Amino acid sequence: MIHTRNKYLQFLLVLMSAWAIIWGTLFVMGQAVLLYGEGQHAMFASHGVVFIYLLPVFFVYRRWVAPLPVVGQLHNVGALWLVGAMAVLYIAEYIWGKTTGQPTETFVTTLYDSKTLAGIVTTTLTIFVLAPLNEETLFRGFMTNVFHSRQRWTLWLGAVFTSLLFAVVHSQYQNLSTLVEMFLVGIITSIARMRSGGLLLSVLLHMEATGLGLLLG
Repeated sequence: MIHTRNKYLQFLLVLMSAWAIIWGTLFVMGQAVLLYGEGQHAMFASHGVVFIYLLPVFFVYRRWVAPLPVVGQLHNVGALWLVGAMAVLYIAEYIWGKTTGQPTETFVTTLYDSKTLAGIVTTTLTIFVLAPLNEETLFRGFMTNVFHSRQRWTLWLGAVFTSLLFAVVHSQYQNLSTLVEMFLVGIITSIARMRSGGLLLSVLLHMEATGLGLLLG
């Protein structure tokens, strides 16, 4: 790992690395979309290419830029409270939608429409495995590390900032309440990252959110 006594240079290294990784992710995902198009495996192709890109980047980043633990600490971090908070969030959104007559999200209701068995398998693999791994590595990994310092408040600032971006990139959703829900999902997974120190708990909570989203629509 590259070490420097100048904390500002270290911050710039982490910041520029995150910026470069994000732009690289957008580039490879864009190329995958251009090459594959809008077929039933398009989501799997784009997320799969991003995963292949991020895997070596992840190890290079950990080796040369900054620590990024995978597991971290899973005991005494309030994991069950976070699991419960995620469930309460989705149930509250479901009740809100029913009481206000809000339309269900088209992306969710049509996710498996007109798909073959292979399409169902690749879509399920994408939303339950690839998307959580890719998104948590980007948002709760590289981007959150930019806000790491000796002051606890900078991590909370990072949680808000990355959660806002997390909501913005989920532009497939139409309802404002769903975007608020995405922001709060980002907050919960950010808390998981801060408490555990690793990415695993955030990824598992993201998977839980995906399951609840499909179950409750």
